[in-house]
Amino acid sequence: MPYIKSTLSIFFALGALNMNAPQVQNLLGVQGPIVFEKTSFNISWSSHPSPNYYKHEYLAKGQKPDQYKEMFMIEFLADESASPKNLAMDKIARTNELKKTDPYAFAESLKEDKNGNDVIIDFILSDAKDKKVNIVEWNTYRYIKTTTKDGKKGILLLAISRRGYGKSIPTFLSSIKSGKNATVAVLAKYKIPEITLQ
Repeated sequence: MPYIKSTLSIFFALGALNMNAPQVQNLLGVQGPIVFEKTSFNISWSSHPSPNYYKHEYLAKGQKPDQYKEMFMIEFLADESASPKNLAMDKIARTNELKKTDPYAFAESLKEDKNGNDVIIDFILSDAKDKKVNIVEWNTYRYIKTTTKDGKKGILLLAISRRGYGKSIPTFLSSIKSGKNATVAVLAKYKIPEITLQ
């Protein structure tokens, strides 16, 4: 199964999804499970790829990381100077750049609070190669300027990722079109978890 260039890395260049042995450690001190739109998600993978960057992935029961239908993500960048709006704009720019090779690539919106400290976007990517598409992925990302319980200032990401595969892609895109505004609204109001770096 081909992999989409990663939508899971919010602060770095697009890369491949993690294919190493699963690592599950609660690096952010977030109490689970995560419940989003009535679905319960449990932590399935975590990573600390750099001294100031932490990543958690959450899957519903029975879902697999390489063929998931829905994934919740929490990430934290410990960088006091980072800006939610700048990170969001960078993600939009990277997505639009992919239009050269990905016919599905599209970043649709940027909504922010009046201070620019809470920004939400949604976008679509695919694994398009030689006019063949096996996976289409829709994501909505919420970037939040925050401070951890132990006093680290930075940017928290809350995100939901959904995928359609093969022959189900047209049905998937139709369901996203009809339901994405409601999902974005839920994410925008989702209670910000307390973070304690481990």
